[in-house]
Amino acid sequence: MNIKQKMLNSIEQYSLIEPEDSILVALSGGADSVILLTLLAEIRSKLQISVSAVHINHQIRKKAAKKEETFCRKLTDLHNIELHLIAEDIPALAQKNKKGIEETARDFRYGVFEALANEYFYTKVALGHHRDDRIETTLFRILRGTGKSGLVGIKPQRGIYIRPLYDLTKVEILEYIKAANISFCTDNSNKNTKYSRNYIRHKLLPDIRKNLNPAVDSALLTLSDTTAEEDAFLQKIADKELKKVIATTVGNKIILETEKLNKLALWLRRRILRHCLTMLSRDNLAPDKQTVDRLDHMILSGIKAVSIPDKLEAKRLKSQIILFNRQKINFSYKLIPNEGCRLEKLNYIVSTCVKNRDKVILKKQKRSLKAQFDFDKIDEPLVIRSIRPGDRFSPLGLKGSKKVSDLLTDNKIDTVLKDEVPVLVDKNSVFWVVGFEIDNRVKIDSNTKKVLEIEFLRR
Repeated sequence: MNIKQKMLNSIEQYSLIEPEDSILVALSGGADSVILLTLLAEIRSKLQISVSAVHINHQIRKKAAKKEETFCRKLTDLHNIELHLIAEDIPALAQKNKKGIEETARDFRYGVFEALANEYFYTKVALGHHRDDRIETTLFRILRGTGKSGLVGIKPQRGIYIRPLYDLTKVEILEYIKAANISFCTDNSNKNTKYSRNYIRHKLLPDIRKNLNPAVDSALLTLSDTTAEEDAFLQKIADKELKKVIATTVGNKIILETEKLNKLALWLRRRILRHCLTMLSRDNLAPDKQTVDRLDHMILSGIKAVSIPDKLEAKRLKSQIILFNRQKINFSYKLIPNEGCRLEKLNYIVSTCVKNRDKVILKKQKRSLKAQFDFDKIDEPLVIRSIRPGDRFSPLGLKGSKKVSDLLTDNKIDTVLKDEVPVLVDKNSVFWVVGFEIDNRVKIDSNTKKVLEIEFLRR
């Protein structure tokens, strides 16, 4: 079976690609990503898909990085594929964030993938992981200290991320490249065994094959596959409990019901907590046992807050604990009357409609996601954005102005959740704190001729 057919079989077996998918290929210039791009380019007509690529210059190896960028541009031009070129000084970013270069580079990559997928409406992001990567990942997680879920290893698909080379070996990829005379870039840093992945690939696994078990590759994959079946069964049990003990906010923070969690068996509670932390992780990496245990201890005790790796935090709010990313949500979207709007950073779809006053039934609702305004009193353009320091408005029915943040505090909205509250602004100022109150200046009165209705619907 040739390599192209083997990839097509994986695509079909794991349902990785659907007709009309718009696929973004993560293109480093190395052998794996070059083969991935080349094969997808060759079969795009057959699969009825479009293919684009992104190359990220990490600025770790300055001279080599420029050559890789040039190579990727020529390769995508050859296949008539759009290429996004992104550059970032990863060593400087790692120093700034006090994190390792590997972790920083990985976090940055996934952030870029998500941003491009949102901006250009890519439905899938194709990664070049193959069979050997699965083996190395399973061993890496064993050595790090993982639970059953970690043993499952790399999956063929996770959300928008797909791995069409999932069942191919590195040897098959290199043999195909040689036979087809395909060029690729060699990253010498991949040979540096000071990086944990490289040590496993170049030192540890070869030593195990030679001195302990020549079939260690198959053994690790068998362990991973068997665990995956058991894990799926246990996850079905956990999924039933998940709905009872957690909720998500519009900004994708996670709220845990501590009293209900306390009643669950330890293994089930740990699995739920691991699931929640994985959901909040930028690249869906499962947390280590120590992190899960620290969060579990918080649930069982009276601890008020706990900092968690990956810029996460847990905070107690009465009988609940909220899990969230320490980086505040910041957003700004233009809103055009009579047109819809989707808020990518909050799970809202916004609808608007301008009507004549005589065709509107007026409804005064407090704490509502739907509001009505005198359209002629609003000075376009309209913007939906996050709250900023110093934002003030004049709540309907009250004299004088008030800070938006103070209004939320008065309504017992915790500081952690304030970044999820949108405000509507025009050229003048805030005229609606969504879900709470409108400004006096835009209220409907006897002189109103046109009414603007705006509604936020949770996705």
